[in-house]
Formats: sequence, structure tokens, C-alpha cells
Amino acid sequence: MLNKFNQPFPDKTDFKQSLLTILWVGVFIALFLFLIRPFGIEGPWANLAFVSVGFGAVTVVFGWIFEILMRFVFRIETQGPNWTLGKWIFYSIVLVVWIAIGNYLFVNYMSGWKAMGYFNLLRMIGYTSLIGIFPVALSGVLVQLRAEKENEKDAQSLEDKVHSPHASSSLQISITDSTGREFEFSSEQIRYAEAMQNYVTVWFWKDGMLNKEMLRATIASVEEQLSNCSVIRCHRSYLVNVDAIENVSGNAQGLRLKLRDIPQEEVPVSRSFISEIRAVLD
Repeated sequence: MLNKFNQPFPDKTDFKQSLLTILWVGVFIALFLFLIRPFGIEGPWANLAFVSVGFGAVTVVFGWIFEILMRFVFRIETQGPNWTLGKWIFYSIVLVVWIAIGNYLFVNYMSGWKAMGYFNLLRMIGYTSLIGIFPVALSGVLVQLRAEKENEKDAQSLEDKVHSPHASSSLQISITDSTGREFEFSSEQIRYAEAMQNYVTVWFWKDGMLNKEMLRATIASVEEQLSNCSVIRCHRSYLVNVDAIENVSGNAQGLRLKLRDIPQEEVPVSRSFISEIRAVLD
């Protein structure tokens, strides 16, 4: 029922955290190379410092380019229940190989392009993997632990507000999609809306059962037309009726909402929209 793909835009909070993590990994790489000097790295202090900082800078620059491509071009979602351990491992492997290519180019630049060749590229991938596996794994674990702690805290704060009485009223809502078709809903019937490519599916409770209406529209246009009722954005791809929330849970993958009359499904919440939900529930 809940579509997990075709996200309209990346989550800014998660994206900024990824950039910061890559920055710290780059600092670790520079310090590790300068202090430990693996793989026969040696030379005068100034040259060693320059090379170490260079490899660290390559890690940061190529890592940031990778994140921008994955988030804004390929629309990869790196949080939520679909972001499994297997996907994280594959994502990390691709990232390490990409940074290894950057290191390979840096070494060739330093040597006057005398280190070209498949063997040198494969060797650089091996070196990069051996050095990068520890900071990548550690940062991944720390990010998961911190995310779980923050999400559990936010879930509890929202849970307390969900069970607090707050005024609400039912309104007749008219939604018009891009084809000109008009749909009539009562705001209290709506449970949530979900973006799927060029369509938005509105799920609503009517005549004792869950119904859906598919509109040819963007999630932004539907959000605007529902701005006068209790249906708000909770995720880049979802709108939710806050009056229908029964339970809020949180773990390392994020926050999830259980809605009235839909016990078998959960709606995801992006961290960037938590404050908006909290404000409406106050």
C-alpha cells in the first residue's frame, strides 16, 4: 500500500548529516596516513603532510560528490524501513570504490601521470578499502545509534501530544487534479495521501472501509489544497491527517505513525517535518 520509491526531494537533515560524516572520515584518513604511514608511505615531514591532507581532501570531495549524485540525481533514500543492512553495505562499497578512483587520480597527478593502469587502479581500490573499512563501519554504527536515540525521543514527545485532547472540526474538502477532475472529501475521512510518480493516492475511511482515490497531481498541489484542514506534510512523499494518528513509534530507521482504522500500515515521518507535526498537535 505504501510506495517506497520516487521521492520528490531528499531529506535535508539526513543529507547534511551524511556530508558531516564524510568530512570526519576525511579527517580520520588524513591523520591515519600521517601518523601510521601504511603501505610504505614515507618522505619528508612537509611532503608527508601534503600527501596525507591530499588523500583526506579527496575522500571529502569525492564523498560529497557521491552523496549529491545519489540524493539529487538517483534519488536514493538512505533512511526508513527500506534502508536495510544489505543496502547500506552495497552503498558503502560503491562509495569506497568511487573514492578509490579519486585517490587513483590524485596519485597519478602527484606522479606526473606515471601510475596509470588497471593494476594500479585495483591496488588503489584495495588500499582504500583496507583503510576506509574502519571509519565507514564505525560511522555507520554511530549514525544508527544516534538516529535510534533521537527518533525514540521524538516519538515519545509526539506520542504524549497525540493522546492529549485537541480541538478539530470536519470540513468538506474539494481537490482538483491536473486533468481538471474534482474530488470531494470530508477532512475527517482522510487518513493519508501518498505520492507515486505523477500521481497522488488519497486514502480515506468511508462506509466502514478504507478507500482510495488516485489523482493525477503532485504532492505539493494536494498539500496546498488541503492546507485548511488537519492534513499536513509528514514526509517528502506523504501527507497525514494528524487527527487520525493513534500511535507514534521510533527506531534507527525513523518515525512511524499508526493511523485510526489502518492498524496494518504505518506512515513514515521525516525528521525535517517533526516540528510541523508537533506544532499542529500543540
